[in-house]
Amino acid sequence: MPGAPLSLPEREEIAVALIEDRAAAWASIARRIDRHPTTVAREVEGHGGRARYRPATADRAAQRRRRRPRERLAAAGVELCERIATELRQGRSPEAVWADLRAESAPAVPCVETIYQAVYSGSLGVKASECLRSRRPRRRSRQARHPNKRGAGLPNISAWPGPVNERLEVGHWEIDQIIGARNQSSLITFAERVTRYTFAITMPEGYDADATLAGLTVGLDRIPTGLLRSVTFDQGSEWAEWETVKATYGIDVWFCDPHSPWQRGQIENQNRAWRWWFPRGTRLDNLDQTHVDDVAAIINGQRRRNLTYHSPTELYAVLTVH
Repeated sequence: MPGAPLSLPEREEIAVALIEDRAAAWASIARRIDRHPTTVAREVEGHGGRARYRPATADRAAQRRRRRPRERLAAAGVELCERIATELRQGRSPEAVWADLRAESAPAVPCVETIYQAVYSGSLGVKASECLRSRRPRRRSRQARHPNKRGAGLPNISAWPGPVNERLEVGHWEIDQIIGARNQSSLITFAERVTRYTFAITMPEGYDADATLAGLTVGLDRIPTGLLRSVTFDQGSEWAEWETVKATYGIDVWFCDPHSPWQRGQIENQNRAWRWWFPRGTRLDNLDQTHVDDVAAIINGQRRRNLTYHSPTELYAVLTVH
């Protein structure tokens, strides 16, 4: 049962294997219980090591850890738990829910990690695949990331000036597209690096280079003077008119490496928020721009830890007041 907690009989089998051969390879022990070697290594090393591993003690410790999220949320009260579950179902992130509760000085507010643990353990009665933007039923470890060095000749993201890279200057936007059902329509998504403010423009007629330039122009024209200094794209062919954008707006244009979306982490993160509202397979050609703007208002209204629990709306509003 990959992903399921180890049972006491499995832990006892691990102990037997260690008694038989204290230096047994993790892989050989794992085969005895049909588990991954990493699972066995983590289990033993986290409960005393090879010499002091005790299955019953390890099982009790694991049971206590699994109960913690439920117990912490129980201390918060049924009404508060129901509110948290309701807001998660509405598309709010655990951090945004926690930030609002803290701002309201609600009693016994559980921490963000407790909310995440409760979602993944099922304690809140909501499924991670339904309420979290990643839509993953379980957490996954971060993968090693290796940039692809193709794409020579385009202004590369590696040349970002310090103020852009370190988010010290507003007006630098990451831009991407979300593709609709049957690859026939899209949304162009925009994200400002400092404020994390995002919005999207409907593209009902497709997303070739000409259509993309038209939609991109609509979006860039929305951005106030002084808050548009550069844009960063991936190396998709839809951005082929980038030199027109550069000349028209007098801004810098950058490109990340091919197949390296992590280099534009801000827009990738915002796209997960957009995808919560418009899942893969959704028809985007019949979307009303007003509805898309309403969704943007919800996303931007959420408080963020990386903004010291202000919202993108609050910060962007300060910048646009003259």
